[in-house]
Amino acid sequence: MTKENDEKLDRIYESIQQMNINLESARVSLISLIEICSDHEKRIRGIERWQQNLTPIMAVLTFALGAIFTQLLVRFIS
Repeated sequence: MTKENDEKLDRIYESIQQMNINLESARVSLISLIEICSDHEKRIRGIERWQQNLTPIMAVLTFALGAIFTQLLVRFIS
């Protein structure tokens, strides 16, 4: 009877050790995911800043190119 109990306890102990290993692996994976998410958020914020800074410049360039194209078209047609 004691031998069976010892075997059961050994199996339980091994299972707990395996669970500990799996939990540690999950913890490391989660830390890695958190770092990756943080890095992506920083990159997205940087892209959004560039987008906000470039929007007025693109509007001016679009207007200027439209005006130049219109003048060229008027001169070409006339």
